[in-house]
Amino acid sequence: MKTASNAWHAASEDLTKGSEKIADLKFSKLEAGIFQNAYQAYIDAASYVQDRMKEGASEAGNVSSTLQENAETYQREEDSNTHAIKGLY
Repeated sequence: MKTASNAWHAASEDLTKGSEKIADLKFSKLEAGIFQNAYQAYIDAASYVQDRMKEGASEAGNVSSTLQENAETYQREEDSNTHAIKGLY
């Protein structure tokens, strides 16, 4: 679970970095020049992708946290049960 938690954490960081790079893809209406008719659709698409990446980063972080908490709970219970079993022999 710890390995999976770390992988989800890394995915969250990568999605965050990706969403930040989308800002570089956006440009002004003036810069669109003769493509102003398509400008708003382009900006909307870039914003949509950026928003989904932010959501993905947040959810990946939540999955990572949940897995980490479960791994810690499992380890505590395992340690507790190990001590209880050692006392039986």
